[in-house]
Amino acid sequence: MKQLAFMALTMFLGTAGSFALSPVYGIAVYYMYAVLRPQFIWDWVELFGMKLGDVNWSLPVALVTLAATFVWRLGLWTPLQAAKPPWYGNPRFGRSHYLFLAFTAWISLTYVTAFNQNVAWPYFIEYVKIFVMFVCAALVIRTIRELWIVYYIMIACAVYIAYELNFYYVVYKWLMLQQRGYGGLDNNGAALILAMAVPLCFFAWEANRGWWRWGFLAVIPVLLHAVMLSYSRGAMVSLCFAAVLMFFRARNKLFVGVIYAIGAGLVVMMAGKEIQERFFSVGAEDMDASAKSRWSVWKIAVEIANENPVFGVGLRNSNLFTFAKGADMEGRTIHSQYLQTAADSGWPALALYGALLLSVFYGLWRTRRVLRTFTDPETLKVRSLAAGLECALVLFCIGAAFLSLEHFEMPYICMVLAVQLHAITRAVATRLNPSPSGLPPLTLPYPYPAAQRPVAVSS
Repeated sequence: MKQLAFMALTMFLGTAGSFALSPVYGIAVYYMYAVLRPQFIWDWVELFGMKLGDVNWSLPVALVTLAATFVWRLGLWTPLQAAKPPWYGNPRFGRSHYLFLAFTAWISLTYVTAFNQNVAWPYFIEYVKIFVMFVCAALVIRTIRELWIVYYIMIACAVYIAYELNFYYVVYKWLMLQQRGYGGLDNNGAALILAMAVPLCFFAWEANRGWWRWGFLAVIPVLLHAVMLSYSRGAMVSLCFAAVLMFFRARNKLFVGVIYAIGAGLVVMMAGKEIQERFFSVGAEDMDASAKSRWSVWKIAVEIANENPVFGVGLRNSNLFTFAKGADMEGRTIHSQYLQTAADSGWPALALYGALLLSVFYGLWRTRRVLRTFTDPETLKVRSLAAGLECALVLFCIGAAFLSLEHFEMPYICMVLAVQLHAITRAVATRLNPSPSGLPPLTLPYPYPAAQRPVAVSS
């Protein structure tokens, strides 16, 4: 009952709140459903013969949010909070926005040219959902406060998933992720949700100053244990690499070093014999059939992409060809998002996707660089936001080399937050000190007058 009450309340916030307050609330609720996947985790909840999983909760939220955004941008209706524009005006679309639109257009075109459109259709629909809400979020999110709302929602959803997974393991000895995945994702994809939340939690702790910030550190062991219960080597390896970047981005490296030492001990304690063997088998290719299978299917993906270099064979149509080309089973997935994209949609699609990721990382770098001379708490908080998004995306990019996760929502949410953070910073910098590049010289004197500090964007 309480689960249905929660869903009804959040749906009301996402729909009524979009028109009454701001479409940001619709975006936040939609992305909460995308990460939490409540129809899966609470599929046993039933009321009056109706199961929670039988209702498409995200559809009405998405439609109302899009409608509210449409009438707002046309000037036909202005929600209460949207009536208060940021003092620097609306952040403009930049390079990353246009690369995303180009990637969107190319993926859509490769559905039309697919060898089998029936196979491509469900994947195309998932892409459309991601693309439409990404563009909507880019039109709606205009302040740092709104970025933090979505950021905290991602953390809350991932922590709740980790809690549920640990609960089932401790009470029922059930490894849910290993046996059934999570919400349409296999154990590897679900583990990446939890793994990406680790840097998000760490930099949320770093960004805040209240006593409650220690809660962000306290939930990291819960996330790590859930990742280990997934038996996902890709997520484990990605976390190890991301931890290095987290150390360099952290402000208090001595404290982080101590935390890492304690964390390493906890990981050894929490990891049983099976998990340790699973992790260390990453390098033992001669003993690991799955590693051999991946190398084989990657070669097949390159072959398919070279035979169809422009448009590929169509969304997830490459799975129709892998067995005939030597894969170990019918319908074998490529197990690499990059090579899957190349085989399905051609090398131009992979080039656009890679350019988008590089542009996002460059935008985050520019954001940190512009704000590096400011040491006031609010600006440091913005820099922590950028660091959290960067580390989460790096973690995903590493994991995506071993997994096919084209429709995984969480990295797209991080991308839109990163793109909007750069756009907001650019807008602030242009307002403070217009220059041909749209960014202020790095030698600007510090501090700005209080009324002109970049930290005003967080209000």
